[in-house]
Amino acid sequence: MKFQRIGGQVTQVDSASAEEPSGIPDVLRRVLEANPPDETDAEKRGLPFQPRSYRDFMLFERHYYGAAIGMTSLYRPLANKLGSLFSRITGIDFPLFKPHALWYKQPIFYQSNHLAFYSDGASITYPSYCEYLDVELELGIVLGKPLYNASPDEATAAIAGFCVFNDFSVRNGQMSEMASGFGPQHSKAFANSISSTVVSADEILPHIDRLSGRIIVNGVVVKEPKVDNWQFSIGQALSHVSTGTRLYPGEFFGSGTFPLGAGIEYAAFQLQVGDVVKLEIDGIGSVTNTIVAETR
Repeated sequence: MKFQRIGGQVTQVDSASAEEPSGIPDVLRRVLEANPPDETDAEKRGLPFQPRSYRDFMLFERHYYGAAIGMTSLYRPLANKLGSLFSRITGIDFPLFKPHALWYKQPIFYQSNHLAFYSDGASITYPSYCEYLDVELELGIVLGKPLYNASPDEATAAIAGFCVFNDFSVRNGQMSEMASGFGPQHSKAFANSISSTVVSADEILPHIDRLSGRIIVNGVVVKEPKVDNWQFSIGQALSHVSTGTRLYPGEFFGSGTFPLGAGIEYAAFQLQVGDVVKLEIDGIGSVTNTIVAETR
């Protein structure tokens, strides 16, 4: 089932049936109702819910590799040329553009600002320190049940629903922040947005390996991302986070960027003030935002 917050009320929007939702859809509805957004903030009141926390995974190797090519072409040109030469000669990926060895052993994630979530239709400020504003098309995951030292199957069963997630990013500051050893900071914590609709997990999990979508800037499709190979399943990723840590309904997770789900991949595009960007995932929904100049 698909839910949306309309007039402050969580409403089922994909069925004319008068029957009350049960099972997983009912869990999702209860989570959305228990975590309302800030009604006093015009840029947030359209959120389907206010996340209680936010963690973001990185589960797709091809996104990482494409982003490494794009980032080095802009900020480490010598490394980019070396990588391009290596791949032309050998026909294989340049090892230094691939994820750290730990990425292949366990799900990698960082924790960021759950209060910087904006709704579908909201304006997103172009930060004063930004020179390259980017989007990331991800699958947003809404937790519906508590988890602690959970197995992957238990973690999967605890997922209430999914939405479209845009992880806005400032690329010119990201590399230096991550090199500090503390992970992304200003480059990631200033703004995210999610679709107004959230779909219950039972509708998405059966075809989660075949999700596809689009990035549309000013009415033009600039990328058509799709899932390829998950390094870890979402159940495995959530299970990992729950190790020694109690998780609660209403917490939010990003899947990590879909392959071709960001402008920095191969340095394809970036956002400017005045742009209208729309991210879509088929079968789930879309989120649209307008980029505006900082006023103070």
